[in-house]
Amino acid sequence: MRRATTWARALAVLIAASGAVLFLAPMLGWERWHLVAATLPARSGLTTAAVVGLLLTAGASVRRSWRAPAIPLAASLALVTALHAPVVIARGTTTEPVAAPAPGQLRVLEWNTNGALVTPDVVAQLAQEQQADVVVLPQRALKDGNWGFRRAFNRAGYPMKRASAGDYRAQVSVWMTADLAPHYRYAYGPDPEKSVALIPVPAGDPDAVGLPAILALHAPWPVGSTMDAWRRDLDWVTDLCSTGSPVVVAGDFNASIDDFGGATLGNCIDAAWQRDGASVGTWSTRLPTLLAMPIDHVLLTPSAGEVASFTVLTDQDGSGARHRPVMAVITLSATAQAATG
Repeated sequence: MRRATTWARALAVLIAASGAVLFLAPMLGWERWHLVAATLPARSGLTTAAVVGLLLTAGASVRRSWRAPAIPLAASLALVTALHAPVVIARGTTTEPVAAPAPGQLRVLEWNTNGALVTPDVVAQLAQEQQADVVVLPQRALKDGNWGFRRAFNRAGYPMKRASAGDYRAQVSVWMTADLAPHYRYAYGPDPEKSVALIPVPAGDPDAVGLPAILALHAPWPVGSTMDAWRRDLDWVTDLCSTGSPVVVAGDFNASIDDFGGATLGNCIDAAWQRDGASVGTWSTRLPTLLAMPIDHVLLTPSAGEVASFTVLTDQDGSGARHRPVMAVITLSATAQAATG
């Protein structure tokens, strides 16, 4: 039992230290460090695990023979719970219904389908159900190509046009309604296959004045050799969100707002955070939303408009995808409404 107590104390120190580092990281600028960046999105799941562990060790401490190893473990788990549970609650666990369609909206559907795990027909049907104006697919199946999705949208009775590049190697793709797509031109992001900027073209097109730029990306997982690329993608979004122009961003960031250092990147504010739902997880669909990681995001600048609703759609958990789709409904600014009106 003495050896067990020694090991329990060592483990308790490790748990307490790790919990403290994760708590302090976003405050001290450590959020993009190796290991820390990949772990922060799991805050909700780790906090839930700490609560369960606390209950078990507290129960074990009732028995005299288990008391010595159980007490230090319970103390460390209590510390982790006390530090992180208020943050999870403050970020919000709300899953609100999608706002009903109304004039002056921009309805953005984002779904990482992990390539071919979801067919174009399933995506098209969901876009039709949600009356999406913009569909962002961070990781489409290369084999489906442009025509595979175009035909699927037509079969769903909801024609959309591809607004991003038609390069067969590009994983990220953006689709828009036929009335919106002509007002945009595309530009590659830092990774031409996984990031794209759609810029309104007011020159010669007065209807494009006031429309927000739309950024779409699939950032890599922040571990090992992909860490620099992940940081580069977040910096790219931050730079374009700091220009003073209206911007909407959607995609799989492989990051929570903790990795952002707060609810913003530049002037872009996380839509889930604005609607008290930033702790609702999108990956993986195998886990309840409170245990999953909130790594799929929509952000926007205040000049683009206001968030009418942000919803993590759980009704697609049985689709085969690993990510849950998210739906953001934005009430556009008066200038943008005039452009779309």
